[in-house]
Amino acid sequence: MKIVSQGIKDGVIDDKYGKRGNIDLSLPLAFSDYPKNTISFAVIIEDFDAIEVCGHDFVHWLVANLDKPYLEENASLNSHNFIEGKNDFNRNNYGGMAPPDRPHYYDITVYALDCFLDINEGFTYQELKDKIKNHILDEANIKGLYKN
Repeated sequence: MKIVSQGIKDGVIDDKYGKRGNIDLSLPLAFSDYPKNTISFAVIIEDFDAIEVCGHDFVHWLVANLDKPYLEENASLNSHNFIEGKNDFNRNNYGGMAPPDRPHYYDITVYALDCFLDINEGFTYQELKDKIKNHILDEANIKGLYKN
């Protein structure tokens, strides 16, 4: 399985998807080479470099029950074909990149799942991880750097 994003060029996340742009403008993502029996997708965007700043990885976006192999730009605020979980900004939508101390790498992981999850809007990171555990058909990860 593969992930691509028009919002990441040469490994760098475009300014407009974070604090130097619109902090709520979600990245476009597209998935390919996923298993044919995929029913839905889940997406997690997190910042592991934040561990040094706040003591834990920082979750920017949680998506579940996505029924298409892509997320359009600004899907967090404009789309209705998935549900969103609570990020570390304490909101149920995309929270853009805002590294406080230095450039950070952001991990984007997509999971191809064999079902739609029995999960509600506002789910937590741990709830998502628990729900997908026995349903992952494949997964892919890309990283992007956002400058502070």
